[in-house]
Amino acid sequence: MLEVLSRAIDVDTFTLLSVAALSGWAGLLLMFVQPKRMLALALMPGFVVGALAANYFFLEYGVFPTSEDETNVVLASTIGVSVALLIMIALLRLMGAINKMRLQSYKIPH
Repeated sequence: MLEVLSRAIDVDTFTLLSVAALSGWAGLLLMFVQPKRMLALALMPGFVVGALAANYFFLEYGVFPTSEDETNVVLASTIGVSVALLIMIALLRLMGAINKMRLQSYKIPH
């Protein structure tokens, strides 16, 4: 587990810059769609983790869609941010449904 963390964090400057830029744009786009700034800020670490994890898995499993390293980094980061967004939206929906069921069980009968 520590090896995975050290390899995912130990990346070059271009990867860090592309991950930061894509995560920032994803947060900005999320603020346009859902005008809640705190939600976008709360999801930003998930975007970063998703992008770094996708870069790690692309390198670990030898997935190289193009012959240029920089293009592969941007592509992996984009896929990681997109998958992280889908996972976080699904978790938010699940938590909302659980909260709604919990609140319905506490309704006072008339």
